[in-house]
Amino acid sequence: MKDLKAFKIPFKGLNLGSHQFEWKINKSFFELFDNEDILNCHLHVHLEMDKTERMFTLDFKITGDLEVECDRCIDNLVIPTSIHEQYFIKLGHERKEESDEILIIPENDFEIDVSEIVHDFIILSMPIKKVHGEDNKGNLLCDKETLAILNQTTYTNEVDPRWEALKKLKIDNNN
Repeated sequence: MKDLKAFKIPFKGLNLGSHQFEWKINKSFFELFDNEDILNCHLHVHLEMDKTERMFTLDFKITGDLEVECDRCIDNLVIPTSIHEQYFIKLGHERKEESDEILIIPENDFEIDVSEIVHDFIILSMPIKKVHGEDNKGNLLCDKETLAILNQTTYTNEVDPRWEALKKLKIDNNN
């Protein structure tokens, strides 16, 4: 996927009604957005676009797998992905985002670029904490060697003596 041209839908020549679009997404899609968090992916995007006189209803279904780093052990983690989102585009006088799911575009536009919408749906669907789960016995599925190294590392909560000295100062705000 060399660029995002495939995600531009020329709507001026489309008839009113439903139209189907399909894309396969791999890591190169995220590289175009300078996103290094996605190590690899195999995603399928299905878009059903319903065109009316002054509005487009975009129904996205995105399925597949995302590969990212585990936040706990830094090993690769595969996250199964299944996204179903709707987005609305209205024709108006100027481009503005009316809400998270509604975009107004100028009436003289002739195409819709859905690449950023697809990117945002995928990124927002990822869990905040990306870690390996546990097996049926409650054991972590993270890389055992990395966890062993982390467990050997000790952290101290030593307080810098300069901060302790500052705590002794009393400030009289009543003067």
